[in-house]
Amino acid sequence: MHEVDGGQKSSIVFIYTCPAGSKVKERMVYASFKKMVMDAASAEGGFEVAKKLEASSPSEITPEVIAEEVQPKAEQKQGFARPKRPGKR
Repeated sequence: MHEVDGGQKSSIVFIYTCPAGSKVKERMVYASFKKMVMDAASAEGGFEVAKKLEASSPSEITPEVIAEEVQPKAEQKQGFARPKRPGKR
């Protein structure tokens, strides 16, 4: 659960880890199973995955990382800044 616009919202986060030291064939198998799991979750389970996180080690995924991903970032609008005049040559 996290807050959005003053209310509580629940989001599904898909976390995918593939060890950095794994062989190329193993990485390909991981990637194909990732797609199969995502497709099954949406088609059969009706789950809408809000965010996908990938890491080479489970220790890289912390509660802070997940919070940063699911919390909408406040947009900062900057006014138009007039370009500086070119210097004298």
